[in-house]
Amino acid sequence: MIRILALSLTLIAGLVWAQQAAPVAASKPAPRAAVVKRHPDGRPLGIPYSATKIADGAWRAMENGKPVIYRSTAFGFSKVSEEENTRIQKLLDGRPEEKAQAPEGVSVEEREGKLYFKRITPFGNYEWVKEKDQLSAAEKAVVDRSKQTAAQGETKR
Repeated sequence: MIRILALSLTLIAGLVWAQQAAPVAASKPAPRAAVVKRHPDGRPLGIPYSATKIADGAWRAMENGKPVIYRSTAFGFSKVSEEENTRIQKLLDGRPEEKAQAPEGVSVEEREGKLYFKRITPFGNYEWVKEKDQLSAAEKAVVDRSKQTAAQGETKR
């Protein structure tokens, strides 16, 4: 009987404490959004006054006689060169550059009108098959390299 009485008193005390704590938590003010500090002309801070906007999140400025691009990132602003900016913009537009250089360690063999590629990796051989009209730029470079080595082998004989 004493245990039931002690348990009920504990529950009542817990409920009273919970009801008193609820209004205190609700009375806290809502957090404010961070205010972005800007120059009087509307540019974000960190961008030079001489910079001109060239795209969303990108500004061009001249520093030491060379064009420099300031790009907005999740961590602030990043200063990149013109070449790097064109590569980044292509990635943002969904047109990534394809490598035209043949990767090392990839071999190709032509059988039955299809190209069989093979790469030796630390985890074993990786093989894939492609049609001649569906090759990427790197795969085309591998095919060209294999044709050149085959032509050199025939001339040496």
